[in-house]
Amino acid sequence: MGLPGITDHHEAKQHPKPEEPDQVEGHTLKKVLNKISGHPTSYVNKIDYIFGRTLGAGSFGVVRQARKVSSGENVAVKILLKKALKGKDVQLQMLYDELSILQRLDHPNIVKFKDWFESRDKFYIVTQLATGGELFDRILKQGKFTEGDAANIIHQILNAVEYLHSRNIVHRDLKPENLLYLTTDADSPLVLGDFGIAKELNSDDELIHKAAGSMGYVAPEVVTTDGHGKPCDIWSLGVVTYTLLCGYSPFVAESVEGFLDECTAGRYPVTFHKPYWSSISDEAKDFILNALTVDPHHRPTASELLRHPWIVSKTSKTENLLPEIRTEFDARRKFREAVEIVKLNNRIKKLKQLYSTGEEEDSDIEENSPGSSLNSSFANMSVGTGSPEENNDQYNKQLKSALTQNAFAQIVKAATQNKDRIKNFKDDKYEGERSDNHE
Repeated sequence: MGLPGITDHHEAKQHPKPEEPDQVEGHTLKKVLNKISGHPTSYVNKIDYIFGRTLGAGSFGVVRQARKVSSGENVAVKILLKKALKGKDVQLQMLYDELSILQRLDHPNIVKFKDWFESRDKFYIVTQLATGGELFDRILKQGKFTEGDAANIIHQILNAVEYLHSRNIVHRDLKPENLLYLTTDADSPLVLGDFGIAKELNSDDELIHKAAGSMGYVAPEVVTTDGHGKPCDIWSLGVVTYTLLCGYSPFVAESVEGFLDECTAGRYPVTFHKPYWSSISDEAKDFILNALTVDPHHRPTASELLRHPWIVSKTSKTENLLPEIRTEFDARRKFREAVEIVKLNNRIKKLKQLYSTGEEEDSDIEENSPGSSLNSSFANMSVGTGSPEENNDQYNKQLKSALTQNAFAQIVKAATQNKDRIKNFKDDKYEGERSDNHE
């Protein structure tokens, strides 16, 4: 479960600080003590939560599992350090945006908002806890995965995106890491989480002009800063679909220039390589090419893609894609993580300085891990409860996520030099019959 992503600022709706949440009843003395200690009024609600293990770490804090005492419900709590946001109005506005958006969402394929409160030094955002695991982790553990399974997954994601877009909300960070299963049940619904860089637009056609997202999933119009809106989520969904069906990403470039080259060098922005794609249906390839239309003005909406034959037909293809997916996904992931861990070392050293001291006596970050502190829990990206192999895998994921955000923030600075490349990518490349056999 991620934390707020790339810093950005735009002309979209600016939300005021959210109203104080309803407080837990019967804690008058605690409220008085909090007031004396300098804590905001809402901090009294913290005593209704028992904190457990750390689920993830990011740029501004951590996400922890907790149990709400009054209801017995297990929840996820995103804990953000005010120290990290101090003097950074953009990040603070992102937090208020996220709270405002989450409180108004109600959809079976979107993680549900539960509560929020703040202490003297931290913000707490409480959401529904998804215990079924990330999308790709779940797939790799299965014994079989078919094209029909993939279509069902994409159908659920499309439903969530259609719901968001109907409310003029752009998620902007649609990627496998933010797609979670609610439970471990075989028929568990998939939910979209992490609204840390989501934006609410004032109109259907409003554009955001500062880049944000995760490299590899962002649309071309995002990195060129020409202005992006709802269509950027459709592009990201196209990348997810492609990766879901073969186990590797369609884009391998490490720079904006390389990414734009990949998008515009041929008639289509992606290639369906043999033999990986030989058994995939024409309908699936056509769906991907539609979603990955370079020109956002010609990119279909979520509602239109829900009517695409690949989604509507509920494909009955039963060939097991898992062996190839597992091989490709594991090999590429291990290579990238090895490179990215090295790149991230310097950033971790800087973050250690920021997170080296906690200003509150109570330990919110790692209460159940003896000997740990705010510094060790974040700087070491510890998850602490699984086997050594599982912990190492989780550690690598967190490093990868943090690096992706940091690298993306740096490389978009060069993107404005490449606007002409996208503008010159002619619309007629998408006219006529789409071929599914381009090597």
